[in-house]
Amino acid sequence: GACARHPEVGQVAIADPTGETFGRFHPRMGSSTDPHWRAGAHEPNSGPPPGWTPQGSAIDTPALLGDQLASTYRDHRRMLAEFKPDIVMMSLEPGKMPPLIVDCLEAGTHVYHEKPGCAQVEDYYPVIEASRRTSKMVFMALAMRGYPNIRQARDIVAHGDLGALFAVMTHYVADHTRTWLWRELADGWFFDRTRGGGGHLTILGCHYLDMLRYVTGQDFAEVSGHVDTLGGEDMPAEDVYTLSFRFESGALGSMTGGYFLESGKQEEMTLWGRQGWLRFDPEAATYLEWFSRSGDGRAAPQRRLTYQPHDLWEGVQQFEHEVFRCCLGNGPPPITVEDGLWMLEAAFAAYRAASSGRTERIALGV
Repeated sequence: GACARHPEVGQVAIADPTGETFGRFHPRMGSSTDPHWRAGAHEPNSGPPPGWTPQGSAIDTPALLGDQLASTYRDHRRMLAEFKPDIVMMSLEPGKMPPLIVDCLEAGTHVYHEKPGCAQVEDYYPVIEASRRTSKMVFMALAMRGYPNIRQARDIVAHGDLGALFAVMTHYVADHTRTWLWRELADGWFFDRTRGGGGHLTILGCHYLDMLRYVTGQDFAEVSGHVDTLGGEDMPAEDVYTLSFRFESGALGSMTGGYFLESGKQEEMTLWGRQGWLRFDPEAATYLEWFSRSGDGRAAPQRRLTYQPHDLWEGVQQFEHEVFRCCLGNGPPPITVEDGLWMLEAAFAAYRAASSGRTERIALGV
């Protein structure tokens, strides 16, 4: 879909060892097409209720891409050698990604890959090294950076309207009912930390870890907190966590996330500084509100922006557009390989902190 909707993209080749995506296929993600089963009683570890069917429509690859589709391959190395792509978009089980990303970089292509991109942060270090050695870019799909309210919040902070930051608080909560399906979704890896699926923190919370740095413009220094599985499912990943951060400036931050709701999501981020405050709903992107007497805030210190209703994917599409333009030399990257590594270092430091009961330092390992 990304290749079809962006004019920067010319021809497309697909590498898939199963061949499933070459024709019409149904993605292995999704929850239920029937919203009523969510409200029913559920016995932990009993799996999906009777009548459950995967959500989402089938994708017809040839129809979607049309003349853009140049060729298909069962072997990614053959695709790299024969098709010689400018950029590879990679989406597969995270634990399998690092060596494939390195293959692409060494073949002379940029890489845009789904998050988190690895099962352990150390597995991602060869990606960093290969990116630096080949001078090819790696874009992790932390695409909420493309949302207009998030970019406006970053601009306000960077302009100094809040003054020196004191603290940041955020929460990001999703539906607990999807954890009932953890064995069915994506063959189980989506909720298996050993395979790179992680739990909420590295699959969904990763966006908010990235936003804590992106909006504040500050690196993390250390983290402490708790990570647990309390919903009753015996999945090998967390469904609840609460974390505390210290930024390099000394500002403090907190983050709570997990799978708590019957349906939908709840989220908010609030920043407090010496000269004002700011809050917004990152993913829903309906508003941005802030108070500051700095600059043009003297006459109207408290302001609120509202955004037109928009699809969740509009910000993602803006991010994709900037990735493709960057590969053509028409603009800066919306994210760097080091940005992706910062998110991973913070997430895995949080896991270590929860296990050790101690505050853990956050630093780039390479």
